Amino acid sequence: MKKFSKKNTLIILMAGIASTSVGCSMNQQNVTPQIQEESKKEYFQPVSFTYSGMGGTYDIVANSPRQRAVTLSQFMTEMLLTLGLEDQIVATALLDNPILPEFEEAYSQIPVLQVGEGHAISKEAFIASNPDFVSGWDSSISEQTTGLPDELIAKDIIPFMAKSYEGDATVETVYEDFELLGKLFNVQDRAEEVIQQMKKDIKNVTDRVGSIKEEDRVKVMVYDSGQNDAMVVGTGLANNLIELAGGSNVFANDANRPYVNVSWESVVARNPEVILITEFMAGDSTDSKISFLKKHPALKDVEAIKNNRLYVVRLADLSPGIRNPMLIEQMYHDFYETPNLEESKAE
Repeated sequence: MKKFSKKNTLIILMAGIASTSVGCSMNQQNVTPQIQEESKKEYFQPVSFTYSGMGGTYDIVANSPRQRAVTLSQFMTEMLLTLGLEDQIVATALLDNPILPEFEEAYSQIPVLQVGEGHAISKEAFIASNPDFVSGWDSSISEQTTGLPDELIAKDIIPFMAKSYEGDATVETVYEDFELLGKLFNVQDRAEEVIQQMKKDIKNVTDRVGSIKEEDRVKVMVYDSGQNDAMVVGTGLANNLIELAGGSNVFANDANRPYVNVSWESVVARNPEVILITEFMAGDSTDSKISFLKKHPALKDVEAIKNNRLYVVRLADLSPGIRNPMLIEQMYHDFYETPNLEESKAE
């Protein structure tokens, strides 16, 4: 039998230790993500909420954090990006305006679902993205596009409709939506940071608005679209944002929905001092809307038309989310610091 020297024995022992160390290291690399994921689930508290949409009302319980989101509105896409969840968005669709510059790089990495007739996505493409969360406009979740809510829930795909899209919403409701999203994706701390920053930014404007008497507030109309009649902002979040900026929405008291159709005669009767024109990629250009309003014979004596106080706002800014403080600041500037459209464009 061949004898081993102490030197040979030491080499073998060292090789064995090295091999074991490498094996442990490789196992740790393979296991760590799984451990992290299990740990995340272990500390997750089940989340209960009520979904209300076109498909009805459902009581929903999430027993694990959401990992694969499909966003079918720009405001929800940007809300999740604000929460640092770009890696959890597996597909998106339906931009209203260009994405915010700070999110461009992250957004460019997210697959975009093709939108067909009626601004609808393919149900097959939605299912292929293997989501466990979907949210968008009230019409985004349907039998033709995603499946009805009960079908989604049965597959552990959580449908989510932002409460801040409802007719009685305010910016406080936006905070509630961020808080709930933080719980669903297990990023509560980040959600709280976002909420506190929004409150701080809005307070910078409302502190200035506080000195304006109610009777001195600028009378405002938000014109979305329409020629035979006008689709305008009624109640809801957009109305609240106008109030926070120091304006008074001339159609707020006559509406029970976020958007309502009104006659041009009623626009003349309300006589807004400022008209905000909504800009979105799927509609007519803002230039054509402005031209239409200026040439409309019934509007020639309306204060906003006579004084050329027409300003452009983006639909994404009026929608729930991180843009709201910026819009409040912009509207305050338009209401009280910029006299007309030409000067606003020149800045």
